[in-house]
Amino acid sequence: MSLLGVVLAGGAARRFGSDKALAEWRGRTLIEHGADALRPFVDRIVVAGREYDPPGMQGVADWPHSGLGPLGGLCGALRLAKAEGFRGVLSIACDMPLVPGAVIAELAVARSATYLDQAPVLGFWPDTLSDGLASFLVQSNDRSIVAWASSVGARSLDGGSAIPNINRPGDLDALDR
Repeated sequence: MSLLGVVLAGGAARRFGSDKALAEWRGRTLIEHGADALRPFVDRIVVAGREYDPPGMQGVADWPHSGLGPLGGLCGALRLAKAEGFRGVLSIACDMPLVPGAVIAELAVARSATYLDQAPVLGFWPDTLSDGLASFLVQSNDRSIVAWASSVGARSLDGGSAIPNINRPGDLDALDR
């Protein structure tokens, strides 16, 4: 069975000051960098958390509604994966353009829910978690991926060194240093 990749690209980006997901680094948007990182390991890629579909990419709506953070986007992707016969979802945030391929490869072969300890938004989530995540989002006020992952018994993967995360425009410049 195949994997669906999702680039989580919502959020207000208050610290960034503009639409972070569409910010460019090395001539490509951060959404494109996220998609490029997933591409070798998935059969299809969607983008969650956008009001519109980025050029050349299909969007997936947050579920059960917008404003739920990364878990809303992940839930929308899990529902799509379940409906279309994917075994699960491989997720990445748009603001992490330098994820080592070996880390993503390890997540892609996971058999149960697994996330990166330094960046929980990077993970493998079986399609069977779709309904449970929707229920969690309706019943809980906790929007932490780690809280939900713990509630489903997800495994935390030690990815080794820290993975850079883009929060401010200067963070993009720092990647090249």
